[in-house]
Amino acid sequence: MKTRAATLVTVTLPRATGHEENYVFVGLNGKGYTVMRGVPVRVPRPVYDILMEAEAQKRRQADFIRRQQENAARSAVTVGL
Repeated sequence: MKTRAATLVTVTLPRATGHEENYVFVGLNGKGYTVMRGVPVRVPRPVYDILMEAEAQKRRQADFIRRQQENAARSAVTVGL
């Protein structure tokens, strides 16, 4: 029986944009994994989970920044700037 850590899953990260690297490094339990962006890569399930959480966090951050910018723009209009 395979353990959760031994189960391999395929992940394809979005290609790099702007100043991002073409790869992502994940460290887990003393072992490092380098995952190329834009290429299907098989990784252990816990590494996949880390990568998916990191992508979700990036989306939450982008949403937060967008909302802050919208609020600032509304405030500027209200103040008359």
